[in-house]
This record gives sequence, structure tokens and C-alpha cells, in this order.
Amino acid sequence: MVLPNVFIILKKNGSKLLRIRYGLSPDGKLVKKAEIYTRNEHGIDLQGVDSSAIKIIRRLRKAGFKSYIVGGAVRDLLLGSQPKDFDIATDARPRQIRSLFINSRIIGRRFRIVHIYYSSDHVIEVSTFRSLEKAASNNIYGIMEEDVWRRDFTINALLYCPFEQIIIDYVGGFEDIKRSRLRTLTPAERSFSEDPVRMIRAIKYSVQTGILLPQTLSSAIKKLHGKIGECSRERITEEIYKILQSGESVSIFYLLRRVKLLKVILPALDGLIAERGKGRLPLLKGLERLDNRIRQEPGKKLERGRLLACLMEDLFLQGHLFKRRGIPLREICDFLKSSTKPLLPSIKDINSAASLLFRKKTTP
Repeated sequence: MVLPNVFIILKKNGSKLLRIRYGLSPDGKLVKKAEIYTRNEHGIDLQGVDSSAIKIIRRLRKAGFKSYIVGGAVRDLLLGSQPKDFDIATDARPRQIRSLFINSRIIGRRFRIVHIYYSSDHVIEVSTFRSLEKAASNNIYGIMEEDVWRRDFTINALLYCPFEQIIIDYVGGFEDIKRSRLRTLTPAERSFSEDPVRMIRAIKYSVQTGILLPQTLSSAIKKLHGKIGECSRERITEEIYKILQSGESVSIFYLLRRVKLLKVILPALDGLIAERGKGRLPLLKGLERLDNRIRQEPGKKLERGRLLACLMEDLFLQGHLFKRRGIPLREICDFLKSSTKPLLPSIKDINSAASLLFRKKTTP
């Protein structure tokens, strides 16, 4: 219909009319590839879609490239919440994207992506479809039906076109969202072994979406929690910052502890919760205030130094440093470096958080 060797066929399933995307197999037979959902079926309101993302897709399409909104933005729109970020996937290569947008920059080594800047806190990420083929460089480009199978969970593997207002679903993610199911695209243990950071994301998505963490995922995480230590500290640090900015950090950290991940990611925080017992309200006051603030100001991104200060506040307030008089700022920095291990916050964020905690100590 739109692409060579791609056909959209309507099939009736009871009273429901299904739009199914077919492709051709090597021997010329029709093979089901994806289901397509229209505006009447998915209910996404274009008013909730970032206008900058729409402009990017329009320009890419005008240049002859396929492009879609992907990932968490599609999931959140379907769940009726406003996405914090809009990511785009396309068949354009990074240099081709860069040539179309002067306000862009190519980043990344493992896999090169393009950031398009509209302001200091408004950046849209555009990535090229990746192949399922594995390579040391991880820069093997592919087609969209391969790209979706590289994603972490089915609910994050949907493609949305704001012009036709359709969702393309290769993996059953649309029905999983409607039925509140959290599924990996491959068996859970295999998926988490391939990328252990997915275990952290499973917990985060479960809390954020209200989808109950299924036993299959919970068991796999408890079995493989130690593999988190094999991931780069930078990646884990990024995930923690995303959790702190979520407005649900307390619930996420509690669930991380329940599946044994917190003691690997943030042993100091895990120890604090264990020491203070199972009661909820007195445990993480700094994080609870942070969550309340973010819920009251949705969409506002806080400085990482402030996020870090909230994360470490309860540890700091109960420690020996807080009880001492005349403590130098340098010692608070050392405390933060030690207490956040194995995370790798930047020196800038450490210094900023230390200044905030120092003020808390010196303010009557």
C-alpha cells in the first residue's frame, strides 16, 4: 500500500475490523508483520503530542525518510498521561539527520544517535532503525520491524505516526497496555542477561504505569540481580537520575529493594531502609518531598545536584557528619562520593548536592 512489498489487509474478527500489515517472505508468500490501530481505536489526542516532534517527522518525511514517535511516549499517550520526552526512530542515518537540522548534534559511541535541541531542557532524540544482527560496533542499521524487536518491553515497542494517526504494533504491545501486562520481547532471563539494566526499568515501568510486576519478571530479577554489577556505572547512574525525576522514586526504590536490586545499585540506601525498619513514612523524607514537588510541577526537570541531595538527605541527616560542628564542605563531598557508590555522579553534581546539604546543616 505505502511501501514496496508491504500490504495492509482488512480482516474481520467478530464485530472488530483488524488492519494487518503483511510482508513477503523470501519465497513470495504473505507473512503477517504487524497490526495497525487507527485514531478511533487508540484514542491518542494530537494535542498531547510535542509540536517539535511533529515538525521533525514532517521534515524527515519530506526528505523521503520514514519516521515515527516510539518508546515511552507512545506508551504514556495510550495510558492517558503526558510524556516527559518524545523519541523518534527513522531510517535516515545520523549524518543525514544532522544535515536536515542545524540545531542538532550526533552523540554516542556504541550506537550513534542525534539530539535535536530546542532549548536547554527541551531535547528530542532521533535514532536510526537498528538491525537484529549483533556487532561489536552496535552500529548496524536495519528496518523498523527489526528495530522494534531490540527494545526492552512490548509496551515500549510501538510506533506512532502523527500524520496518519496510526499505531503500528509488531509485538502485541497495544493489547498488553490495554490488559495491563508487562512483558519482555524475549524470555525474561534471556532479556535481562543481554541487558541487565532492563531489570531496573522493569521495576520503574511497573510503578509508573501501575502494571503489576508479573511473577515471571520478579523471579528472573531475583535470580539475576547480581548481573547489574556487570553494567557500566554511568548507565546505572543515568537510570537512577530518571527514577529521581519520575515523581515515584520512593515506591520504585522500595520495589527495587524487594527484588534485591537496591543492595547492588545503592547499598548505602538499602542499608538505611533495613536499619529503619519496614515503616514507610519516616524512612525517606527527602525523597518523599522530592516526589511531591515533581508531581506538583509535572514536566519540570530539576537540576541533578538537587536530585542527588534529596537522594542522600536522610543518610546525611542521621550520620555523624550532620552532628558535628564546623564541618567543611569538602567532607560532605567525600561523604556523597562514598555513599553513592557504585554510582558515578559528576563532580559538578556532587558539589551542588554538597552545597545544598551544607545549607540544610547550617540553617536553624
